Amino acid sequence: MPTHFRHRSLLWRLLLTGGTLLLVLGAATMPHRTRPVTIAAQSADTSTTTAAYPVVQSGPQSIIHRVQDTWISNVDTVDHSQSSLLHIGTPDGKTAYRSFLAFDVSKLKGASIKSASLRLFNSETGSCAGWWMYAYPVNSAWNQSTITWANQPAVNTSSTYSASSDFGIGATGCPVHPNFTDPDSSDGIHRLDLTAMVTAWANGTLPNDGLRLSAGEEGAEAYKTFCSMNPTTYDGSNPCTIAYNTPTLEVTYNTSDAVVAAGNATTKTLDFYDGSQPSTWNSTGLLQQWAPDAYHSINDTTLVPAGTWSGGVDTKLRPGGVWGGQVMVTADNTSGFVGVIPYPALAGYKWAINVGNETTSNVHGVEMMPDGNVAVALTQTNQIEVFSKAQGEDWDTSSHTPAFTTTLGNVHELLYDPSTTSLWAVAWNALVQYAYVTGTDSSGNPTVQLVQENSYPIPNLGTAAAQGHDIQPVYGNPDRFWIAAANGGVTQFSKSGTGCAVTTVPTGWPATTSPGVGTRWCEDYPGAAQIDSQLSVRSIGNDPASGTVAETWPDPAPSADDWTTPQVTFFPSSGTAGINASVAPTAAYYRARWLVPSYN
Repeated sequence: MPTHFRHRSLLWRLLLTGGTLLLVLGAATMPHRTRPVTIAAQSADTSTTTAAYPVVQSGPQSIIHRVQDTWISNVDTVDHSQSSLLHIGTPDGKTAYRSFLAFDVSKLKGASIKSASLRLFNSETGSCAGWWMYAYPVNSAWNQSTITWANQPAVNTSSTYSASSDFGIGATGCPVHPNFTDPDSSDGIHRLDLTAMVTAWANGTLPNDGLRLSAGEEGAEAYKTFCSMNPTTYDGSNPCTIAYNTPTLEVTYNTSDAVVAAGNATTKTLDFYDGSQPSTWNSTGLLQQWAPDAYHSINDTTLVPAGTWSGGVDTKLRPGGVWGGQVMVTADNTSGFVGVIPYPALAGYKWAINVGNETTSNVHGVEMMPDGNVAVALTQTNQIEVFSKAQGEDWDTSSHTPAFTTTLGNVHELLYDPSTTSLWAVAWNALVQYAYVTGTDSSGNPTVQLVQENSYPIPNLGTAAAQGHDIQPVYGNPDRFWIAAANGGVTQFSKSGTGCAVTTVPTGWPATTSPGVGTRWCEDYPGAAQIDSQLSVRSIGNDPASGTVAETWPDPAPSADDWTTPQVTFFPSSGTAGINASVAPTAAYYRARWLVPSYN
């Protein structure tokens, strides 16, 4: 267990049992400083608060499961179920191929499906001009090991459920260009619209016996080869060794609700849940899981040493900016991995580094700046480090020198605020505002600095330090931040210093005698009495669409460790009693995040 976790555990356990602790705060409010150079220009829309729901992808760790696939030929009866390829059409006008695939979509029952597609990687084609291929629902059960041309099941050719597409890549004149670190950007990826078919499977109007892929069987123009569900050992050259290139169902729901992501230290995964239905998590299960592993196209062991990833301690969704689209920024203290991951593809990476493991660095917070630079909070070394966009795109493993470093004792989390063009950092004793400053050196190389502007003491919990631990936007109130304390509870911070409508504190934290109570530190938010009723809060945040608050704190059960919990607690916007989304007795969540692609 990390040393600083043991210290925090002792503090909150003493408070719960009536112990008295006296800590002296060392941070003092600093005067505003004039920024010496031009603030970095924003290269992405940082203001949107539209919730981002992921495309739910089939896989071994998803509510949609891949079941089986194979191909058959009119010239043999061989079992092709373990092949790394699927074939359709004919390469010579004589030999014909068809492919069969099956997916389990039973957990989509009742879901409002906006779209569904079959993602394929086309590694070879008979014509660069493209040619039609077809997908039909299968009418009866089949087995990938025994199906042959002679016993193949019939298909439903109704235009209501069938799908077709005209494309092709992989011939001599149109070679495919696989991308091994960002596989969704490859020109070999193709998506076939199966919305009607998958929706009918999910609601039970069409029996789910899988689908058949086929193409013209008279001329070689329509011939196509795809990667199968059986990727071989990754070798860095064969695109069908990339797990992302396996046939995959992608489903988008009709919803504006956000997803909740939480790092699970038990399963060593980042878990994604439907944030609108927390009471059903046990029955519906995960939307999917992610880890920086070979299955998710991260194969560089210098970034993630084998067996060291522990589920992650911080995750945020951000505008992709320089990379386009949206990206998930994540950090893990045990392995030291920090990555900018394509979202919702969740495969490969746009940017990645290793900042050092738990013993040397103990990363606890991460933030991507609008220009693509990435800042990390390291609790072991008491430092905030900023790494450049270029460093993470082409990391030199022989050097770990950040573009900029500053010291802040017990720093735990970071948040960029576009309204002040500042990076805010929460530490045990202080909330610190840094101007984010970029420029160039004498040689014209880009530079970056964090220049401290203000430091606000974290309010005490009685006579003990509350230990600032988390900072998130209060969506719906641009003047406020959520602040959580590992030895306190939850309060809100007013950037203007005039935002508190109530000057007294109705709940236990912050203490009424703390500086700034009623002006900077506010307890006038809905549900304060319930939300601020727990000690040792690890994460806090609200969904901008519904206003629902998600909160985590260590589970006090004897079987639980000192810093994680098997559940996330939700508070409706009315602030009434919370709904516990208990996942499993063995789950171990530290922070839970609404995946919202904005900074505030």
